[in-house]
Amino acid sequence: MATIGALNSPEQMEEIIASGKADVVYMARALLADPYLPRKVTENREQEIVKCLRCFTCMAERAATSTRRCTVNPLIGREIEGDEVAPAPVKKKVLVAGGGPGGLYAAYTAARRCHQVILCEKEDKLGGILKSEQALPFKHEMYELAGTYELLARQAGVEIRTNTEVTKEYAKKENADALIIAVGSRPLVPPIPGLDGENVIIVNNYYLEKDKVTDDVVVFGGGLAGCECAIHLGMEGKRVHLVEMRDELAPDANVRHRPLLLKEIEKYVTVHTGCRGLEVTKEGILCENKEAQKLLVPGSTVICALGQRSRTDVVEELNVLEVCREAAEEKADDIPYYFMGHHAFIAKKCDERFRREDGKCGNIIYSKEKLFKKC
Repeated sequence: MATIGALNSPEQMEEIIASGKADVVYMARALLADPYLPRKVTENREQEIVKCLRCFTCMAERAATSTRRCTVNPLIGREIEGDEVAPAPVKKKVLVAGGGPGGLYAAYTAARRCHQVILCEKEDKLGGILKSEQALPFKHEMYELAGTYELLARQAGVEIRTNTEVTKEYAKKENADALIIAVGSRPLVPPIPGLDGENVIIVNNYYLEKDKVTDDVVVFGGGLAGCECAIHLGMEGKRVHLVEMRDELAPDANVRHRPLLLKEIEKYVTVHTGCRGLEVTKEGILCENKEAQKLLVPGSTVICALGQRSRTDVVEELNVLEVCREAAEEKADDIPYYFMGHHAFIAKKCDERFRREDGKCGNIIYSKEKLFKKC
């Protein structure tokens, strides 16, 4: 008798076999996320296991492009390029701004390449947006991921400084050879009347303010984050309404995840698509549908889940190009700067932004493991 399916925990697998529930346990996605999982178990390094998030990225990518990709393992599907992280020929000083998952993994990779790495996080805890996942039981692996990345980074020799914001002056003072900007995103909160009210909770802050949530809730925004939050609240027994301006929910969910997500929405949530939010009141959200009819979607608590916006303003505040030129003059060389995310990438030339021919964002995301190949 064998069993398989979302088995991440060595303790759970041991219990299955020891109790006689099965003779064999199989792992599939867990070994895509961390091929060294069995070795780490036998070497008593279970805390270093990078757990599968059950996000279906591997399956969705297989369906779309006939290749494999993994959210937490950038080497999957790229093995022909080599799966070893080799030391860099020249050791450099690297400053990482931002202690979310992108910054932590970039710092970890740079340290594995024998660079001197300093990671700065302006808040008192690491994890970035993943901190918000701790309140949703079915997404707890995402919250745990930040702790795993932190452990791996520290073991690799990364110096971590919390309560430390990287400003233009700070970057100049550190005089690093490379700066990685991984400051993430912030919630999108449009200027809708009442959206700043006391009965409104930003979805990112739900884990901090969940005790304020009443039994009647309106989730404002039907993207992936809004849908998952609505499902969680429904599972807790709350009466949940979901308001979305578009005609479909969760277009940002992948093709494998979305059908399962929508089935859960049907169980727990009353959906209002094609409705534009006009005003937030103590009674709920005043909306307008496609027929220009106004309706009140009831709820004494409103969860704002209208999306995220990249913090490109932080890049401008750092005035990266100027810092880069000044540092280059001091070092008589070009200083590479890397922006983690979807919006820009600057490297090698201090006065040049890499974009598509039409001038728009090139959506350049470099493999985390290969980030320092040219350093």
